[in-house]
Amino acid sequence: MTGSWLAIVHGFAQMKTWDGQLSFAPFLPQAWTGYAFHINYRGRLLKISVGQEVKLELLSGQALNLEIYGEKIKLSNFVSVNLKK
Repeated sequence: MTGSWLAIVHGFAQMKTWDGQLSFAPFLPQAWTGYAFHINYRGRLLKISVGQEVKLELLSGQALNLEIYGEKIKLSNFVSVNLKK
């Protein structure tokens, strides 16, 4: 099960950390309608959902600066962006 989670998070969602910054550049395989996962990052709980939109939700913890498709955002509650194909 852990291997599947890692494949989705690091493979399909392209989650990376660099110099203390969290980033995502998710894509959706053609045959899939979507996927979602939770992560704990530096005392924060995030839910990431990927479908026709990418939804990032801060479930607990302080606001967080991160990148989505190279664009810097501040996640304090909920952010939704279009899926890049």
